[in-house]
Amino acid sequence: MAWTLEAQIACVERELKMRLRVYPRWVEAGRISQAKADAEISTMEAVLATLQASRPAPPQGSML
Repeated sequence: MAWTLEAQIACVERELKMRLRVYPRWVEAGRISQAKADAEISTMEAVLATLQASRPAPPQGSML
């Protein structure tokens, strides 16, 4: 199945929000290190930025 760019962006945004909410608890519980949490969040932010940059430019009005 082919996913639209907007659907991919929405999915990554949800995932990033979840990580920002959950990772602090995981770090506190010793499930992951702070460095790993920071790296995973940073990577997901980069994925989101890449997808957002892939959006087509909005059409420009004609100069008539």
